[in-house]
Amino acid sequence: MSEPARVHAVVVSYRSDPERLAQQFERLLQQVSAIVWVDNASGDTLRALAGRWPAERLHTLWLDDNQGIGAAQNRGMERALALGASHVLLMDDDSLPAPGMVQQLLAALAARPQAAAVGACHVDPRRQAGRTPFNVVVGGRLRWLSCADAGQVWEVDHVIASGCLIPAPALRAVGAMREDFFIDWVDTEWCLRARDRGWRIYGACGAVLEHTLGDKVVRVLGREIPCHAPWRHYYQARNFVLMLRAGQMGSASRFNLAFRQFKRFLVFSTLVPGRRQYLGMWLRGLWHGCRGRSGPLVRPGSR
Repeated sequence: MSEPARVHAVVVSYRSDPERLAQQFERLLQQVSAIVWVDNASGDTLRALAGRWPAERLHTLWLDDNQGIGAAQNRGMERALALGASHVLLMDDDSLPAPGMVQQLLAALAARPQAAAVGACHVDPRRQAGRTPFNVVVGGRLRWLSCADAGQVWEVDHVIASGCLIPAPALRAVGAMREDFFIDWVDTEWCLRARDRGWRIYGACGAVLEHTLGDKVVRVLGREIPCHAPWRHYYQARNFVLMLRAGQMGSASRFNLAFRQFKRFLVFSTLVPGRRQYLGMWLRGLWHGCRGRSGPLVRPGSR
C-alpha cells in the first residue's frame, strides 16, 4: 500500500499584497501538508504574516536580495525535499487555488507515471474572453485544447509554474530551474528540458487556479492581451533567445514559438501605449540573448 502524498507548496513572494497572500495560504493549507514561503527581499512588511500559522505548517526563507524567480523556487524546492515532500507545488504569490485543486493534480499524476509535472487550469477574472490555458504544437501549428470536460487531462508542451505539481523523483531527475534567467521562460525551459529527457507534461482541466497574468489586460485590435511592464519584455526577449540556443525543442515548436514572439514584438512596439519603451527593451533583450548574457537586468547605459 502506497504512502499518502506529502505535498509541499513553494510560494515565492516579492512585494506582495499581504491580504491576498494570506488568503492564498489559508486555501493552500487546506490542501497541502506544508508551505515553504520564499520571500525575495520584500522588506519587513510581509514578515508579520508568518506568525499567523504554526511553524510546522509554514516554513519561511527570507532572501537577502532579489535573486529572481528561478533561484527562489530552487531554494524553496530544496527545503521542501529536505522536509520529506513527495511532491512540490509551485505557486505565484497572487494565485488562489480552488477547492480540490491539489487532489485533481495528484489524481492526474497517479494515472501517468511518466509525468514530470501537471499544471492547473488557470483563469484570469479580469478577462472577459475565457480560453483554456493549455496548448500544444502539432505539425508546426498551435492547437488550443478545450477544457469543456472538467475530467480532461491533456498532454501539453509546457505549463506555467503557478499551480504546477512536480513529483520529487521527476524534480531530482530533471534538475533545478535556471537561475540565470532571473524571471520569464523559467517554467517553459524546465518543461522543455523534462520532455527532452523523456518525461511528459500534462494539464488538468479540473484543477482550477485563479491567476492574473500580467500587470493589466489591454484590448488591441479587438483582442485581450495581458500586459507586463516594459522591463519584463527585456527578460522575455533575452531568455527566449537563450532557450532557443539550448536546443531542447524540435524545429516545428521553435518556429511556432518564434513566430508568436515576433507577433508580440510587433504589437507591443507599435500598438500598445509605451511602445518606445517596449521596443527598447525588446531590442536590448534580443541583443543580450544573442551574446549569451544572462542574470539580472543591467543598468541602462551599460554594455
